[in-house]
Amino acid sequence: MSSAQSQRRSSHGYSGPFAHGNAGSRRQRRHTNGMPPNGSAPFGWHTAGVIGRGPKQLWPYVLPWLIAIVSIGFICLVVRGVLTRQLLVPPVETPQTLNERGYTSNFLAERIMSAMKDIGQDAESIPHDSMTDNDAQPDIQIPGPEISYATTVRFIKGVLNRSDVAVRVGITKTNNSADSYVAHVQIEGGPFNARESTVPFEGRDIERFVRDIAVMAMRLAEPNILASHLFTQVQKSKCEYAQCDYGEIVGIYDEVLALPASEQAEWALAGKAWLLASQRRSKDAEQQTREALTQYQHSAVLHASLGIALEQQNRIDDALKELRTGADEASRTAENLRLLGDVLLHAKREREALEAFQKADDMKPNAVNTLHDWGEALLETGHDDAAIDKLSRAVALRPDLAPSYVLWGHALEHKGDLREAARKYARALQLDSSTLSPREIDLARSANAAPDDDDALTSRPDPHVKPVSNPTVPYPLRASLDTEREPGGHAMQAA
Repeated sequence: MSSAQSQRRSSHGYSGPFAHGNAGSRRQRRHTNGMPPNGSAPFGWHTAGVIGRGPKQLWPYVLPWLIAIVSIGFICLVVRGVLTRQLLVPPVETPQTLNERGYTSNFLAERIMSAMKDIGQDAESIPHDSMTDNDAQPDIQIPGPEISYATTVRFIKGVLNRSDVAVRVGITKTNNSADSYVAHVQIEGGPFNARESTVPFEGRDIERFVRDIAVMAMRLAEPNILASHLFTQVQKSKCEYAQCDYGEIVGIYDEVLALPASEQAEWALAGKAWLLASQRRSKDAEQQTREALTQYQHSAVLHASLGIALEQQNRIDDALKELRTGADEASRTAENLRLLGDVLLHAKREREALEAFQKADDMKPNAVNTLHDWGEALLETGHDDAAIDKLSRAVALRPDLAPSYVLWGHALEHKGDLREAARKYARALQLDSSTLSPREIDLARSANAAPDDDDALTSRPDPHVKPVSNPTVPYPLRASLDTEREPGGHAMQAA
């Protein structure tokens, strides 16, 4: 031990045998407690103690934040639930004869709801109000008597007069025949509250009866969606634009407009304008839409309708102005942004079109029409891989979307993969031959004749192949720069 150490020990009174004995005892106790004598253990235990005591000390500060986060989350769920109007089909009143065949009250309600959803998914041709959401919502119980997510949402909806929409169906058996029924359909809640009608039926095909009930339910509860669905069916018949029968669709729109203070009137007016455009009557469509805008100045869908009518007249700047106005309105939908992107693409403003499609996808992800048009824009700007990604997602959602297979084939040709391109053309040929050029039809037939034989594909990739907006594309509602084509381009024909 150094002299300095001896002096320090003496000055603290720890010199001598007694001090050494105490030090030894302390070292011995550390060993017997299983702690090393190097001084690191006390620090570790101290750290563990701080961690152990930390939550108790921090709890008064953490608890308010946790309560605030949970409360904000609950409020967001309630707001979303209040803004989302549910479409429900309660158990159907069913006669014994149908119960005996397995068509129970709950089963029929599920089948009718499923048929209504199918109609909604097929309504892509004319923009319409969004179908009321029918997804089940969680019922979250919070502390307090009779307070939960469901009860809170129901209470607020009652105060704001935003009650859910129930399609009540009662089926009775008539005396005329053993297989003769009549369904009484009534709407409860929503903008079309108390509308009702009947659906007579005779026969053994109960699934057709279910379908007829679903159509009537949609006509009463979601008429604009049914009109769009019927327009899609008319376009799939490939009728000449001057010979297509839109009488039933016009009748549905007129019913909506005849209802007092209908929330859906602006959508019906826009739908009638779309029908005029589909008949190459863009001037009439423009006049009707301008008149409607005097009543609904901030209607995003009406601005979109006017933009399409102007674009069909090759008044591109005016069309873009109206489409941008619609896309900036508070009532805008993803369709406003998609239509804006479509006209920008036709106007060769690809960068702006890509931005519009990106915003449309952000607003409504995985919309088939957006994916198709976005893929076309990416293809025209040389982004082949990205285009393939969008187009493959589109056909995954709509396997019958022939135009997307054609554009997919173009992208594969650009990449030099003629064999796979021919297979995409072959798939499009099976679905709709009018979407293909003569050269693409030849490639498709070669792929069908010998799908595994590379020699069968004798054509070479054409580096000048450009994706074109085919006038016969039957799904997305499009605008056309070519006045000789169908109004609305390939989308108007089918959407």
